[in-house]
Amino acid sequence: MKNHFKNLCSLAVMSLSMAVMTSNAQTLDNFKYNGSFQPDKNMVTDQFQFNGYTNYWHDIYREEIRYGNLFKTVIPKMDYTIAQNKLDLADEINIPGLFMQEGFMFSLLNEKYTMLDQPDANKINESVAGGNVLVLVDPLSDAGKKLVEKLPAGYVWKDKLKSHQFGAKDFTETNVFYIENGNKKIYVIASESKVLREKALALIENTKSLLSKYDLHRGWLGAETLQKSVTCTPGHYLEVIGEGMNEGNTWFSFTGYMDFLAQKELIDWMAKVNLPVVADVGFGQIHGLKDYEGLQVQSMFTTDSWINFAHEKEGYVFRQVYDASGDADKYKYDGYIATEGQKEQIDNENVPFISSTGSLYRGAENSMVLFIPKGNPITKKSMWEAIMDRREVAVLGGGLMMGPAEYRNALQLLLIDRVWLEEYYGDRIDMVAITKDYQLILNITNRYPKAVSGTLNIVLPPELKMAGGLTTQVSIPANSSKTLEFAINPQASAMRKTNPVALQFKWGEQKKSTVTMLDLPRAISAHQLLYGHAPKVTYPVTIHNFTDKKTFPVKVDVVDKNNPKKVIYTTSKSCTAGKATFTDMSFDLELPAGNYNVKVSAMGVENISQLGVGQAEGKPYLYEVDLNSDGIMEYRMENDSVQITLLATGARVIEYIIKSKDDNVLFKLWPEKAADDKRSFRKRGYYPYGGFEDFLGQGSMETHRVYDAEILKMEGDYVRVKMSTDYFGNRLEKIFTLYGNSPLLEVQFALTFKNPEANVLGPQPILELGARHWTEDVFTVPEKDGLHEYRMKPEDYYGRAFIMKEGWNAGYDEKEDITFVGAFPVTEPLFLHMWMNHPKNSEAHFYYVEFQPWTPIFQKTTMYFTYYLWGTGGKWQNGVQELRNRNLISEQ
Repeated sequence: MKNHFKNLCSLAVMSLSMAVMTSNAQTLDNFKYNGSFQPDKNMVTDQFQFNGYTNYWHDIYREEIRYGNLFKTVIPKMDYTIAQNKLDLADEINIPGLFMQEGFMFSLLNEKYTMLDQPDANKINESVAGGNVLVLVDPLSDAGKKLVEKLPAGYVWKDKLKSHQFGAKDFTETNVFYIENGNKKIYVIASESKVLREKALALIENTKSLLSKYDLHRGWLGAETLQKSVTCTPGHYLEVIGEGMNEGNTWFSFTGYMDFLAQKELIDWMAKVNLPVVADVGFGQIHGLKDYEGLQVQSMFTTDSWINFAHEKEGYVFRQVYDASGDADKYKYDGYIATEGQKEQIDNENVPFISSTGSLYRGAENSMVLFIPKGNPITKKSMWEAIMDRREVAVLGGGLMMGPAEYRNALQLLLIDRVWLEEYYGDRIDMVAITKDYQLILNITNRYPKAVSGTLNIVLPPELKMAGGLTTQVSIPANSSKTLEFAINPQASAMRKTNPVALQFKWGEQKKSTVTMLDLPRAISAHQLLYGHAPKVTYPVTIHNFTDKKTFPVKVDVVDKNNPKKVIYTTSKSCTAGKATFTDMSFDLELPAGNYNVKVSAMGVENISQLGVGQAEGKPYLYEVDLNSDGIMEYRMENDSVQITLLATGARVIEYIIKSKDDNVLFKLWPEKAADDKRSFRKRGYYPYGGFEDFLGQGSMETHRVYDAEILKMEGDYVRVKMSTDYFGNRLEKIFTLYGNSPLLEVQFALTFKNPEANVLGPQPILELGARHWTEDVFTVPEKDGLHEYRMKPEDYYGRAFIMKEGWNAGYDEKEDITFVGAFPVTEPLFLHMWMNHPKNSEAHFYYVEFQPWTPIFQKTTMYFTYYLWGTGGKWQNGVQELRNRNLISEQ
């Protein structure tokens, strides 16, 4: 019996276990994920409103948004803010209490009408039978009551806004609206104040008169990019122009750092795609110059130098409205730089002015509207004539306007109206164009409550082709968007260029244009200057395929530099790459010592570069050492001539010690920290580690980054270390090589980048020759017009940008007989930038000098660049000759 019971219990336990196991398996299959991420539904939004006085009278409407309690941000409550802007504009035009129906001006300016002042109802009825009428009435009169009662009951926004203006003792409503019956309209200006009615009428008539005489050209003066700078901000010139044209702009002037170098490019781009747009440049306080040749923005220390430079170049110089020192009053300026705080002076003083837009990153809120004689094209000349004649209005963020009342008040009235400006600038049709690979993509949005049909025309430069026609019909339903795509075929001539693409949409009597670009790298990318030791040199090549062929040969011919017909070595490989993609390749060139040119041919194009090959001799060595005990290894390269120390942090050369002089020619702060290391956001600024490093942004994205380091060759006739990293999909690799027993240190760069704002690389040796950087150090630069010498100024910092004849710069310490020479491929940089630093620099409190070849970074490929360091005792001329002997001096 016991055994039977025991067996039953065992069977029950087994059954229960199996049931639990089965249940668990079945339950797991039935589990499901019920979570969601819907920030818009889970935000907690509170309202904040202020109508009163802090240090001035104003009104604020905000939405305070929390998410997860601890995340909080504040944004304007847009509908209230826009409604308040209308009241502020009414104050500006001296008609406080003006409530104007949106579209009133648009309708009135497009209709014929008869004007009636204080008519009775019978007179209105009689007149409207013959056409439209504009009626000025007192709302307390019989006719006024009948007209005003057509308005919606009560002004709900008055109760919502609670604006400070409503509390004014003399606040009087002026209602401007129209009523309609079929094609007949009665336009009404209703106010208990005869003065306000007449003011409103006078403003309407002045606006109508101005619009009959002038076209309103909207533009961005002081638009900023950093396309020619090692610092970063989003927006290429053509992207800025495209965004501005979508807002209705017809003119631009770029004033970002070194933007003036793009003057000719901008003119050429506009001409290539027939854009009737003015695209000019300026810098700081100088604008409208015929050219900017010779401008050295870091070496102009006096007010006279700026004024004279601008006026000699037929341009203009502007000043701040207020100069605390009073010095500005001593000079002849052409106008003011307008800011919100000087609105009173800009409005009332008879002085021309400019207002800066800034960058897309900052929102590009500010614009200027120029009043150009009706029917005249916008040109650089007419643009500046309007500015200097004060036929201009500055429009700041939030609709604040500055300028002469005649033009400003008309524009303010049109902004209150809204509809006229939107129709004039085509704002209800939105066009955003981009390119992706070789696809032109246009997103066009119709914000009208009706369908819109029209003609889209695409304008390409000669370097680009497109299958099919360049004109197509487009229909867009009401309140909707449509995306159109077109395949572009770049020609060989499009490579290594920014190629503009213009688009124009015409519907009815209106049109709107925008522009985008296809920015392309070299078809064949390779080191334009390279050195190696016999018998084999590794030669990397990247092919960007712009053709329809997926597989094609890539041929490499190495020829004698002094006898191009003498081919020393030939090889070829097959390359496979889809259209609009790129492939990295590598060739081993078997060569004796000598000076060569390398020709790479593929897809019907070729690239010619410079190569020096030396004898395999010398015994340098390489070892790892943790010099500052931080757990990150440093890499030390040595030979009889120099001792080189590499940091993985920033992939920089921190020491270049000439053994015969026991001198590190590079400034070095590391491993010490900057005195202001704990300054707020310190890592976002320039940080002076020292050494040979790069600007890649400022602060550079490289500065504090610890690279992956790999020893490629530890001993032999050369030693080599590779350092690489990836910045969120942007790959950067540097290979450091010390050759033989010579002082020659090579730094090979390879960049495969996708972020367009990182558009310029600035490799730089930070030099401190001898015991200190001082006036005994002379620096020589081979500029286009010959050799020029520069020395530091103990009293101040300064800089220069050099257009180079040859790719080198040299420094020589006259007291200690120490030389440094840097060499690079001269065809690659925009210019060579010199910076003589001074301790008063807020980012680096030291004396030293930098020489930076500012080199554009091309995307859609792997871009290559080399820099060579040579330091010895003796004259600098000897160092240059040694590099020349190795075929490492390039010229253009």
